[in-house]
Amino acid sequence: MSWNKALRTFCERYSQSNLDCKWIVVGSVSSVLQNAEIIPNDLDIYVQDIEDVIKIATLLEPFSRVTRSELSYFDADWLSSIDEPYFTQTFSSGFTWTKGKWEIDDFSVEVVQISDSAGIPDSVTGDGIWEGGKYIWTHAKFIDFEHYTIPVVPLEIQLESNMRRNRQDRVDAIVDALRTNGFDRELLNKVISDKNCEIKNRFSRGGL
Repeated sequence: MSWNKALRTFCERYSQSNLDCKWIVVGSVSSVLQNAEIIPNDLDIYVQDIEDVIKIATLLEPFSRVTRSELSYFDADWLSSIDEPYFTQTFSSGFTWTKGKWEIDDFSVEVVQISDSAGIPDSVTGDGIWEGGKYIWTHAKFIDFEHYTIPVVPLEIQLESNMRRNRQDRVDAIVDALRTNGFDRELLNKVISDKNCEIKNRFSRGGL
């Protein structure tokens, strides 16, 4: 399995199409593209509009199953098919997303649009910016990947999201990457929640 082969294939197909979608790479692949030492399990691509899920699903149709999956949408092994390239799912909290999932070069690729975040904190005034929230679009960072330019969620935002998830392994990898390669202090102060303010203090003291 190779995340870079899957990303390359996606970029090749997208660049050869006439699509003009608002998309961004999130999750572990975004972290790796920014020099964090993490082993990705899948390629997560968020889009801003539901229509973009539909468009990209058509773009990725050659990787769709021929027959419709019999698995539940909750099953991690569910895959897009020609008959059902994506689904919309609402959880008990009200959280709602539209999602398609494919295997490209033996690597899992998910395309997601979140229409209702169900109150997940996402704010520049104390609650912190969430990696799946509305502010990622105005703070996107652009990374060179082979001969493509990839929009990614900055590590500063990913740091807050992984602290919320108690993913200490990823927090450590992201902190190491920020410490080694530099960070945007203004962005860090904006995206980290008051609850996780100690990490900001550690950056300010240089005690990471």
